[in-house]
Amino acid sequence: MDGSTHQGQDGDTMKGFFSVKRVVVGITVLALVGLVALRIVQATAEVAPPPDVDEIRAQSGIPVEVAAAEFAPLEVRRTFTGALRGIRSATARARTGDEILEIPVRVGQRVAEGDVLVRQSTQGSAASVRQAEAAFEQAQRTAERLRPLHERGAISDQDWDAAQTALRVSEANLDAARRAVVLTSPIAGVVTDVLVTVGSFPGSGDDLVRVSDLSRVQVLVNLSPDQAAELARGQQAWLPSQRLEGQVTRIALQADPETRLVEMELTFPGAASVIPGTLVEVEVVVGSKAQALVVPRSALQNGGVWVLDTEDRAHLRTVEIGLQGRDRVEILGGLQPEQHVVVAGASLLSEGVLARVVEG
Repeated sequence: MDGSTHQGQDGDTMKGFFSVKRVVVGITVLALVGLVALRIVQATAEVAPPPDVDEIRAQSGIPVEVAAAEFAPLEVRRTFTGALRGIRSATARARTGDEILEIPVRVGQRVAEGDVLVRQSTQGSAASVRQAEAAFEQAQRTAERLRPLHERGAISDQDWDAAQTALRVSEANLDAARRAVVLTSPIAGVVTDVLVTVGSFPGSGDDLVRVSDLSRVQVLVNLSPDQAAELARGQQAWLPSQRLEGQVTRIALQADPETRLVEMELTFPGAASVIPGTLVEVEVVVGSKAQALVVPRSALQNGGVWVLDTEDRAHLRTVEIGLQGRDRVEILGGLQPEQHVVVAGASLLSEGVLARVVEG
């Protein structure tokens, strides 16, 4: 009796166990089915597209760099390129075809007026000099012989004047004969070119040595008529390579008929390191103001500037422009001091768009 009761209890326990197991398995299957269904729904649902560049910019603002309009001194310079030269120049030219015997100077050497630049020598030239020397000596002897006679009244004034004239003529002929083969500098300055060598035979009239007076220097610039329109005699000028300050000393009244260019001359103090003939840059002050409302040149956009309001909204303002420098321009109207103008990033702006100021 007790054995059968025990077996019945064991059977009921096994039945309960299998019943719970079936419930757990069912719940697990249902969970898996639900999870798969959720994944399918998520996979087939429409995905919202990410925001595009314009939407991001509309939300955060277009990045720009700005500068404030301010009053400041303004000087406007124009830069030109021209050839450098001395205030005066002279060229020693061959008077004969004689051989170059000696060149006692070199490029860069300073010479005084009358210093020997070139000596030429041939038998013909030497003979001419000797003949001139003999004639001069003869005229001197004649004058010395006639002097006491003239003082005693033994000869007429006419004869004495003739002797004096003959002496002066012979002296001039001797000087000319010597200068034909001994060439001297007509001015004080610096030797800038030696165009022959010892032993060469130049042609009569050939350039031999050039000398420039560098006590002052000049720069010659060729301009277009438009460039010349804002230039005037007396304007301040700079020669940056030599750190010299000068001025505009001449502007041609009309353009060259062939080149259609206008020549401008600028004059500066002399400098030892100047090399005539080199190309140099010069700056000319074409306008200046002690105080002007200025903005960076980069702010200009087709005759206007982009301005940011108090809410960082961009607005295009037409402005009136005055002096235009290399980096800054003068604003005559259309803009107030302290207003912020866009100097970078303006190409992305449109009227009323939100901007975001960033550091440059």
